[in-house]
Amino acid sequence: MSKIIDQFGVHVGKNAEAHPERIRKEILAAYKLFGWYQHHFPDQRKPKSRRYLADACMKFMVDGFSHPEHAAMVSIFMPCELLHAFGISPICAEMFSTYLNGAGAEKAFAEAAEKAGIADTYCSYHKVVMGAALTGVLPSTRYIINTSLACDANNLTFRALSEKMGTPQFYVEVPYRKEEYSVEYVMQELKELAAALEEREGKRLDPGLLKMYTDRSAETIRNIQKTIPLRKTRYLPGDLTSELYEALMMHNALGSEEALEYSRLLKKDFEHVSLDEGKRILWMHTNPFWQKSAQELLNYRPDQHVAATELSYDVWQNYHTDDPFRFMAERLVYDPYNGPISDRIRAAEEMAQKVSADGVVLFCHWGCKETCGASPYIKQQLEAAGFPTLILNGDGVDRSNTSDGQISTRLGAFMEMLGGMK
Repeated sequence: MSKIIDQFGVHVGKNAEAHPERIRKEILAAYKLFGWYQHHFPDQRKPKSRRYLADACMKFMVDGFSHPEHAAMVSIFMPCELLHAFGISPICAEMFSTYLNGAGAEKAFAEAAEKAGIADTYCSYHKVVMGAALTGVLPSTRYIINTSLACDANNLTFRALSEKMGTPQFYVEVPYRKEEYSVEYVMQELKELAAALEEREGKRLDPGLLKMYTDRSAETIRNIQKTIPLRKTRYLPGDLTSELYEALMMHNALGSEEALEYSRLLKKDFEHVSLDEGKRILWMHTNPFWQKSAQELLNYRPDQHVAATELSYDVWQNYHTDDPFRFMAERLVYDPYNGPISDRIRAAEEMAQKVSADGVVLFCHWGCKETCGASPYIKQQLEAAGFPTLILNGDGVDRSNTSDGQISTRLGAFMEMLGGMK
């Protein structure tokens, strides 16, 4: 399979700029074929919940990519219950780049972006999606919608995509301070977004339908919360790819039937798995799911595995659910990625305690200036709290921008150290 993926990536690289529409159809066909294959011949190592998760995430990607005229390109932190209520499919920009990596095709688009003048130090997720737009492989979506969370690239990429596609952009700015004024400010922005969608879609927002979607989101979060104490003592087979899939479920897919069903299945799986005697890792930020060295060290390993990922647990909190707009606004304002870095550290420390983590891996993805710049301080604070922490440099999406040997050596040594400490 890896040779086929490599060959497909080379094919995309040779033809993306000259034949973008053909390459788009071929990538979409590849996604559909792989989706069919993974549904009918699932990885037997995965529990039922994570098989369902893989199918659901592929569906979200195929739906949006197949019908861009009914889709919105969004940032991962954008609450999408409003879009679901209007029948608009969200395409997560970061996940789109991840899927291009899965097809072995990300290199061509990263190079296209750099050739157009985008710095090679720019976030690879955003560079790849911009390259896909510049070549024409990524079609114009109906909307561009993003928030200011949680990086500078969000404030640049989506504006550039809007200009390139000729697509209207809607921007939700999240105030830095976590207070009632900030919540009300974001609520007003979301209401203005709803009004704009009403005008462009030519129909009124159904308040009852929106409430149904936010109620689903709240139930999904509650189900996931119930798995937290179980993660402390039980091992559920999984892989790094599933951790990223879960991040999508906990953000842009919240409100969907698929996200709710996944949370129910996950809760049930955790209730029926064996006790965990291995090393539990709390993972911060994104991960190099595609790297063989990382896969060998953490995928389907009862002796050492990821117990929780920051990009999922940032929303595992309690929010007011009576008002859909308040519910969505609070998720943004009170997200640990908003505000001072101390909030993010505190959330990591609390989750590490809840899942009884043996150590923390802080992945410094290429181009993520916030995480990379704060990494020494995060490590210092978490280790002072009693959690050994590894700063692991790499790239979550661009194969040409990382060392497989470095990941293997540093992550392997860290896991050995945790074993010795235990």
